[in-house]
Amino acid sequence: MANPEPFSDEARFSGSANPRPAKTTELWDENDESYLVEWWKANFFIRKPILFGTWDGVFTSCMLNIFGLVVFLRAGWMVGNAGLLLSCLIIVFTLFVGLCTVIASNGLIASCTENSRGGIYGIITYVFGAKVGATVGIMYVLGQTICIALYVTGFAEAIVLKFDPDPANHWLLRGIGIITVLLLTVVALFGVKYLVRLQLVLLGILVLAVLDFVIGCSIADGPSGMTGFNSTSFHDNLYPGFAEKQTFFTVLGVFFPTCTGLMAGVNMQGDLKSPHNNISTGSLASLAVSGFLYYMFVILLACTVQKELLLSDYMIASEISWISWMFLIGLYIASLSSILGSLYGAPRVFQCIALDNIIPIIGIFGKGRGANNEPVIATITVSLVSCCFVLVGHLNILAPITAMPFLLTYAAVNYAYFSLAMTEERSTKPESILDQYNTESTPIMKDSENNMNSSESYPLLDAYNDSVKDERRVYWHEHLQSKWLTFVGALLSVLMMFLIHWLFALLTTALATMIYFYTRTTSPGTKPGASSFVLSRWLYHVVRSVVHPLPAEEKIVIATETPEMSYKTMQLTDENTDYQEREKVHQSVISEQIET
Repeated sequence: MANPEPFSDEARFSGSANPRPAKTTELWDENDESYLVEWWKANFFIRKPILFGTWDGVFTSCMLNIFGLVVFLRAGWMVGNAGLLLSCLIIVFTLFVGLCTVIASNGLIASCTENSRGGIYGIITYVFGAKVGATVGIMYVLGQTICIALYVTGFAEAIVLKFDPDPANHWLLRGIGIITVLLLTVVALFGVKYLVRLQLVLLGILVLAVLDFVIGCSIADGPSGMTGFNSTSFHDNLYPGFAEKQTFFTVLGVFFPTCTGLMAGVNMQGDLKSPHNNISTGSLASLAVSGFLYYMFVILLACTVQKELLLSDYMIASEISWISWMFLIGLYIASLSSILGSLYGAPRVFQCIALDNIIPIIGIFGKGRGANNEPVIATITVSLVSCCFVLVGHLNILAPITAMPFLLTYAAVNYAYFSLAMTEERSTKPESILDQYNTESTPIMKDSENNMNSSESYPLLDAYNDSVKDERRVYWHEHLQSKWLTFVGALLSVLMMFLIHWLFALLTTALATMIYFYTRTTSPGTKPGASSFVLSRWLYHVVRSVVHPLPAEEKIVIATETPEMSYKTMQLTDENTDYQEREKVHQSVISEQIET
């Protein structure tokens, strides 16, 4: 029997459900070292395994998923309802939750790179075990599925509103959305890999659309409500003027799905040269650039458009642009690229969960096609479920529904980092103060230091030490990692769920609870996670220490040197004259210490 093919490093750390071996027979998997070549030097017709970097992989993927449809179609509506000041506050909440989640996911990736299979599902499984990991993974897949419906609805809305500003037949919008989902499903099954190499081109078109909008705002002037830069419009749009049935939190629920693409970098772990550094730098950079563009959109719209037009016209950003069709192309590309990203990523996470057999009822979705084990059944299922949500037919209703699974997932990711950090802190804390003064190990440490500082040279040891120093390199983004920041992010994510829509939040929580208890019943013997931190026990000790402060700990004073003392001996037994000739071998004495 022939030996199995060895797995490459890329295969071991890949996020796919079935990592491909180092040697395969597929057309794009040539048996060479082409993965060391930059993607833009690769052959577009003979596909080879390529590792992406920070900017050509993570940054572009996150930007195409974060900045797009909701901003293009609802930025003006948000300003019209909430006003400029509250709109900026909504952006702050959205970016803060996103920042906490990115920091937490980066810290988890650094701790569990070898368990990165399945993206978010893999890192949550590493921390909390397979039962919790499967639950969070299913909720993440559900969020991505509803997100497909959200983007498709926005795409169809942009097409319909372009030709009919007040459409009477809403089933036309639903029909366009369903047809779009089915067509893109075919692309996802057979051709989405070719579009990955075009991400920089798509991002370039998106940049042109933004520039088109900025130029249009600077020259807009007319009787239709587009006033150009006008102080009156700015003051009118500065404060809120909520429409009927709209509040601060309903507007927040519509805008929050803009940051649902933050995990695009996490799902690319197997395709990156340096996952920890690439994902961290790319995700944070995309979040910063997106935040800048969010503020630019709302400020420009507040300065150049009257409030009534902002509330009534969803396509105002397109109409105010210098070249309307260029802005629409950017809108369509942002929508389609986000849909394809979800259609490509969500089924693979779903397939990973099915292959691990944590939830036996979904085992059929682990089956794939071809040498790369493409998740055909999972992709078709995600597509059909998203078509069901397309029937909702309105972006403002779909947006808060989409936010619920993502907020629950973000809360889990933030809490996972906090829990793992608390576990590591307790494991490194000495059990007693005496452990810090273990004198037995001191001579060994001194001897080892003397040996290391000797003049003798050990080439292999020096090479090993150099490699260890490289592995322990501290990147700039690691200074941002804070367990308390991620703990606040977890609490804020849960709080935002119930403030945006308490009924949707309860239904989402109930669904996650049902999935968790089902996994406990069907897979009771799964391996526990790395975290041993119990939140309830920690909260109990915190509350108890506040209500009933514990007495001060006993302090042990250890002398730096032994004090000078003298001893005297005293004989306890009397002498026997019958045995006085014998040698005094057996005697009983006591020593008494005398301080000097």
